Amino acid sequence: MDFLAEFPSRKSSIQFNHAAVCPLPARAVAALGAYASNLSTRGALDWRDWPAKADEVRGLAARLIGADERVGGASSISIVPNTTWGLDIVAQGLDLSPGDSIVTTASEFPANLTPWVALENKGVSVRRVPTRDGAFTAEEIIAVCDRSTRLVSASFVAFHTGFRAPVEALGALCRPRGILLGLDGIQGVGAQRVDVADWNVDFLSADGHKWMLGPEGCGLLFTTPELRGRLTPPPGWTNLERAHGADYRVPPNPVYRSDGVRFEPGALPTPALYALAASLELLLEIGLPEIEARIERTLGVLVEGLPRLGFEPVLFSGPPRSGILAARPPAGKDARYFQKRLADENIVVSAREGFLRFSPHVGNDEAEAERVLGLLKRL
Repeated sequence: MDFLAEFPSRKSSIQFNHAAVCPLPARAVAALGAYASNLSTRGALDWRDWPAKADEVRGLAARLIGADERVGGASSISIVPNTTWGLDIVAQGLDLSPGDSIVTTASEFPANLTPWVALENKGVSVRRVPTRDGAFTAEEIIAVCDRSTRLVSASFVAFHTGFRAPVEALGALCRPRGILLGLDGIQGVGAQRVDVADWNVDFLSADGHKWMLGPEGCGLLFTTPELRGRLTPPPGWTNLERAHGADYRVPPNPVYRSDGVRFEPGALPTPALYALAASLELLLEIGLPEIEARIERTLGVLVEGLPRLGFEPVLFSGPPRSGILAARPPAGKDARYFQKRLADENIVVSAREGFLRFSPHVGNDEAEAERVLGLLKRL
């Protein structure tokens, strides 16, 4: 594959910030442009193609996260505008009572914390397990669960350090106890293997604008059939159980769909769907094993070279490594200083929680990592 052609941003910059906002691949830009051109010349004449594109995205997304027929396949996928929206659907749709508890970690990104904290107004308690630079064990999570615990929700990958959660062990411990397991998947889906069916995951939410290489405003929510049946859907019209466009009258007791469309109450982000479909096709074409290997090689250069420059990479024992590498700057130095100086040279990284964060994707390579190290050495 010609990675330079697929990722034209490489011609003018080094994009090591996929944990924030990704550069769009060429094929996603082409798909977006084709949709815009069609809309400009034909208006809504081809509107029948739009629902088919949403179905395509659902199918591709299901393949990407391992949502096979055991958990409903493509019907388990809902199109959502962002990660938070998907988590809110679960938080607001689940029938929880005063005295119930939810368990998460103390180092969650706000998207996977505020939906649960909002439930404290209903008498639901939220327990936050301390972490070590984002790291925790499944046993530490289960230790704070009890008969009141209805749900555990954690980040698949920690946004600031790249710690990859022990999802397999969590699923094995939660499912027999009747505790729902949910993931904020935005920092992992598209960069490494996900298997919601094998891992006993009940829900996963992730926007497409990071590792899925899509535009902002278009992501996915996975729910098992069992969980969907327990969740109150958001009031809407496109998620009603009826023939699309056949009847706009709402009955006294509306019936909502039982598949993933259940959580899609209104018009979808059609332009973004065209771009995201193209990007998901690209990821599946390359394959997760190759994606993981290329990211590993690029990060490997940084892991080896950063300590020579006084940086301390944050490393965790055991594979697999996520796509995020965080490093503590040399003593007395601020990560934001290095972020800004690198940006001046068209090298994009992030400063998060005091760390300098690197997040290359499949389109990057070792030579770019060497260039980053060279500039850091001069700084």
